[in-house]
Amino acid sequence: MDNEKILYLLDQYNNGTASAEDLKALDNWYNSFEQDEKLTNGLPGSKVKNIEKRMLFGIDQRIDAATTGSKPISRRLSIQQWLTVAAAVFLILSLAGFFAVKKLPLFHTEDTVGIDVLPGGNKAILILGNGKKIDLNTQTSGIISQESGTQITKSTNSSLTYIADHSNNQNNLSHISTNTIVIPNGGQYEVQLPDGTHVWLNAASSLTYPTRFTGHNRKVKLTGEGYFEVAKDKLKPFEVETADQQVQVLGTHFNINAYAEEKIQKTTLLEGSVKVISKNNSILIKPSEQVINQNNDLSVKTVNSANAIAWKNGVFQFDHTELRSLMLDLSRWYNVEVVYEGHIKKRFFSGTIDKSYTLVEVLKVLELGRVHYQIEQARTANKQAKLVIIP
Repeated sequence: MDNEKILYLLDQYNNGTASAEDLKALDNWYNSFEQDEKLTNGLPGSKVKNIEKRMLFGIDQRIDAATTGSKPISRRLSIQQWLTVAAAVFLILSLAGFFAVKKLPLFHTEDTVGIDVLPGGNKAILILGNGKKIDLNTQTSGIISQESGTQITKSTNSSLTYIADHSNNQNNLSHISTNTIVIPNGGQYEVQLPDGTHVWLNAASSLTYPTRFTGHNRKVKLTGEGYFEVAKDKLKPFEVETADQQVQVLGTHFNINAYAEEKIQKTTLLEGSVKVISKNNSILIKPSEQVINQNNDLSVKTVNSANAIAWKNGVFQFDHTELRSLMLDLSRWYNVEVVYEGHIKKRFFSGTIDKSYTLVEVLKVLELGRVHYQIEQARTANKQAKLVIIP
């Protein structure tokens, strides 16, 4: 089987879109795996057998799902168990400057040396209406403040909840405070707004909102990325404002990616309907559609909407993602500065990687796709470590 066909089959396999015929072809390739010298040259027989065993496990699961309609089993094996499998698959895919990561545990920390960077976690700064800043990472759970008749509470699971007093107390309505939650690099956080809307914020993001929603709409401002599950209220539309667009809804689930350093903004709908408005035009979309906003021009495409919120569910999701775009995700989650030395060829990546892995564990996999790097330690506590990508 030629390399292009292998790449196609593995891409279909990783995206979960392989047909029964594709999977049978992949199974046939597996059966000839041991005779493929490009893959097995230099590997001891025991490792070749181990690779075959792991590959067969995944392929059989997919074939069963395709032929019987049953759901494939998902199990998380040890890092060492998957190491040789990942290497074999990446070796093939790197032939075309492309490889796929299928949510496999990667490298054991004993295989890494030198400097490493831990993954991010629940971190945020809350800015109250009076300008006071509260570090939610160090704040104990319980009531944080009370503003405009709304109680602000940090829960034990590291999320922020606003509980509004719905009595018609004029003292509560005379002055409505505005809060901002800021998520630093290496952070993420969940907020329940006063109307019951839930928002999950990704690293390097912020959300500005009132402590009570009054008037005829519910308006918030977003920078970075957020996933919204909007509480239904037909009398008060919910509106998210970013630097270049507005998203209007009544009650729905959607994700907005609007990082300032990205060339495009993406709004992905999971449930309900939303209207995306830019300076040039507006578009109404339905579930599994994504609006691309590039220079205020809007376009729509059909997507797997679950991929858009993979970050919320603890994984990086790459879909033919170019290296520099991928590095933006890593820089935000691991709080590192990424720099490029010399000419770095374009490479594209598809699949998922668990966000709980350290930076070096992720980079070791990218290294198999001919991505080379160095990590430079931060010189002071307030500085970022530097990730240098080299030819």
